[in-house]
Amino acid sequence: MGFTEKQEALVNSSYESFKQNLPHYSVLFYTFVLEKAPAAKGMFSFLKDSAGVQDSPKLQAHAEKVFEMVRDSAVQLRAKGEVVLGDATLGVIHIQKGVVDPHFVVVKEALLKTIK
Repeated sequence: MGFTEKQEALVNSSYESFKQNLPHYSVLFYTFVLEKAPAAKGMFSFLKDSAGVQDSPKLQAHAEKVFEMVRDSAVQLRAKGEVVLGDATLGVIHIQKGVVDPHFVVVKEALLKTIK
């Protein structure tokens, strides 16, 4: 599956907008994730011991990584027609945390809602 130039540009512009107001969009993104999957809270070390989603440097850093990966994936899809992750430990970490396919659906929906 490839991306068009227009789709890649849309992802890139969304990423740039996200970076402009990282604290707001980070909180918004994780709020949407936890609305849909409250039990996932314990999977995030920066949320585990908090009462709710609060702005924090760790939350912002993780959200920025998620959005960077989406942007990088769009670039790879456009250039090569496939996505190859650069960080081999990412899968291991997700397995250790108990991430399963339905969690990715939640994240996708939260991402789209945040971008909207």
